[in-house]
Amino acid sequence: ATETATLKFSHTPALRLGATDFDYTAFLDLGNLMWCAMAVGTCEAVKAYCIKYANERTAFGEPISHRQSVAFMIADMAIEIDAMRMLILNAASLAEAGKLFHREAYLARLLCAEKSMKIGTDGVQILGGHGFTKEHPVERWYRDLRATAILHSGLHA
Repeated sequence: ATETATLKFSHTPALRLGATDFDYTAFLDLGNLMWCAMAVGTCEAVKAYCIKYANERTAFGEPISHRQSVAFMIADMAIEIDAMRMLILNAASLAEAGKLFHREAYLARLLCAEKSMKIGTDGVQILGGHGFTKEHPVERWYRDLRATAILHSGLHA
């Protein structure tokens, strides 16, 4: 699970390291893109696990993947993951070309935060009561996605 900690520095002057013209905004934006990429990877894992689970789990004599609500949740996961990936790749390609990418990184960060929390929640929903047990990795992915989304976007729990 994601480890978090609060650090407070009081009366701790420090010399600025590195060049004085260092672009901290771009540095932070690249860090946000890294977080977005990790969120996409985790969301892909949630989706793959849910597809396997939905095809194996039966209710009323058939796999739950045959239920429209479950199928739509998984389809929405795929759409949202593709949208997140496209925004990340757009921002990363601008960064690689040496162009301004702050706006694109910001949009990617917001979409990844919002949609990754939704995908984590939907993954737990698809597994039903099993979604919160440690026997399935979805509960950990759910916690990780929510924690990092809240930390990196300012969204509320």
